[in-house]
Amino acid sequence: MSVMQNRGSLSVADLHKTEQRKMAVKNKTIVILLVLVLLAGTSIYYAPCLLAYADKPVKADAIILFWGPSLAAREKEANLLLNEGYAKFLIVPTLQRVISTADLSPQLAAMIKNAVSSSAGVYPSYYEKTNLEVLQAKRIMDAMGLKSAIMVSSPYHMTRIKMICEKTFGEQARHMLYVPTSYEPAMTDLSHIDRADILPMMLEFAKIWWFYMYSFFSGQSNPGGGL
Repeated sequence: MSVMQNRGSLSVADLHKTEQRKMAVKNKTIVILLVLVLLAGTSIYYAPCLLAYADKPVKADAIILFWGPSLAAREKEANLLLNEGYAKFLIVPTLQRVISTADLSPQLAAMIKNAVSSSAGVYPSYYEKTNLEVLQAKRIMDAMGLKSAIMVSSPYHMTRIKMICEKTFGEQARHMLYVPTSYEPAMTDLSHIDRADILPMMLEFAKIWWFYMYSFFSGQSNPGGGL
């Protein structure tokens, strides 16, 4: 009889230990989930600062203006830099246009036109728009013999521009600067950006992923490929 009681006591003790182990696993799981939620929330809140990048402007050969949302703010910054003498040329790749503080010579104008026209249709259709702007800017700079540039765009755009320029310009990217427009809010966290910028900001992460994907699978470390 005592043996049966001992067996029953052991079974109850084992069940109690099993329940304790289950509770411990459950508590650990809850803690891990809470930590993951906290990390995800923190990452989302501070996501803008991952996209933002800024250099102090110094004199360069050209200023490159990127097209897109908030164009007025970008254009204002580019014109300010041009008027303050940071460069002699303002290049707008989307418009295939070069603005100069002095008149362009007919020879230089012809070289720029040839460089732009020769690039028509040479890039794969899956290249993202900003990548095409960088490639077009490089063609124009090469035709003009320019080596350095200040890239101007919105704050959330600068990290991706820097990434594309480093791929496209290679060693020459050391001479590139990235200056976001000061006429848009600085990007440190979600509380410092306009609601209208939240969607473009989130799309920016997708565009970075897409650029990495087609750069990797194209088998080229430099999507500019010999430009």
